Amino acid sequence: MLILALDASTPVVAVAVARAEEGERQILAEISVSACGASEALLSAIHAALDLAGEDLAAVERVLAGVGPGTFTGIRIAASTARAISLGTGAALASNSTLAALAAPALSAAPDVLAVLDAKRGEVFAQRFSSAGEGEIACVKPEELSAESEPLVVGDGAVRYRDALSRLGRIPPDDSSLHRVTAGGHVMSADLSPVEAGDLAPIYVRQPDAEVRRDLNPWSRP
Repeated sequence: MLILALDASTPVVAVAVARAEEGERQILAEISVSACGASEALLSAIHAALDLAGEDLAAVERVLAGVGPGTFTGIRIAASTARAISLGTGAALASNSTLAALAAPALSAAPDVLAVLDAKRGEVFAQRFSSAGEGEIACVKPEELSAESEPLVVGDGAVRYRDALSRLGRIPPDDSSLHRVTAGGHVMSADLSPVEAGDLAPIYVRQPDAEVRRDLNPWSRP
């Protein structure tokens, strides 16, 4: 099965082309691009990754989308792009958490991982991954996070709030690849079971900024 994985939940747009056969998953090509405009960058990265893998979009059998948490605009762009590709090619859809993708490479280096993404507004999205299973996704201030053991702490949230989070466990150097969300991480960690287009649900965790501003502005209410 040929897989096209894509993520725009963070400032880095990520795309991978992979093949899954008999329980094994092999990444054929992977591209990550720092971009301001996720829509244009994502489409370009998709074509570049397919070219690098020597594959055609029509051959894709599963489109795997990262559905957050992360930037609301990026999550929507990834989901709508995945739906459009599915509609045009007949490929089935699958989804995966951005935090699971972030944690996947780190779990090959440590049995206990705390994945932390910068959620802005002085908060982080965080989730624990270990042999005991996955914890709940939290959106909290960095100083409110706690850990009974000492996990490997990864993600751009761990970099930004290193001083507040270093008490929890080991944080790799700022330039470590473990702090980046990758499409390869999605391939490694996702349940590839197909979902309907309407079930490709974003993981927002909290209200989008636009809704918060609307609620705070009495003139915007009906």
